[in-house]
Amino acid sequence: MKRVAELIENGRCEIEIAAEAEYAMRKAGSEGVPFNTIVASGKNSWLPHAGATNKRLRRGELIIVDLGATYKGYASDMTRTFAITPTRKQRKLLEIAKQAQKAAIKRVRAGIKAADIDRAARKVFRLAGYERFCLHGTGHGVGLDIHEPPSLSPESEDILRKGMVITVEPGIYVHKIGGARWEDMILVTAKGFKPLTHLDQD
Repeated sequence: MKRVAELIENGRCEIEIAAEAEYAMRKAGSEGVPFNTIVASGKNSWLPHAGATNKRLRRGELIIVDLGATYKGYASDMTRTFAITPTRKQRKLLEIAKQAQKAAIKRVRAGIKAADIDRAARKVFRLAGYERFCLHGTGHGVGLDIHEPPSLSPESEDILRKGMVITVEPGIYVHKIGGARWEDMILVTAKGFKPLTHLDQD
């Protein structure tokens, strides 16, 4: 993701950024990608699970980058949202997504309902007036597969247990403004949590 941050500039192609990210992960020891790297800029960022296209980045856009590596058979997952000269509304979206993630992560600990994590993120969106733009659950388990139980969604009946690794990735997607998602992998501990992904720009 640090390599991606270096490449975010006007005119750069989404596919080029995805390729550079995957190359950097391979060089660092990744056995491959557990899912196709997402680089979704501008109108593509409005779609929660866009891919990487030949579209070029432009000023006034949000850019969602979702990537993962595989190591000793285990998958990883991380998302950051970048911006090139963002508008006030775009900066607000990004800040709300970060706030929702912080609120959700604070709830993580063994014994809590996974749905409660989702509820904490949605409360932030609701109070900000953006809940209807939240188009997916707040996270999922990660292990040998990129998507495993528990599911951090409103309907989930899963309970968090010590040793689980989950993602916390609230996102909002607003037509003609942009999408913003912020995702980290979190280890569930007996009394709380331990972040497993970090980036200096956080």
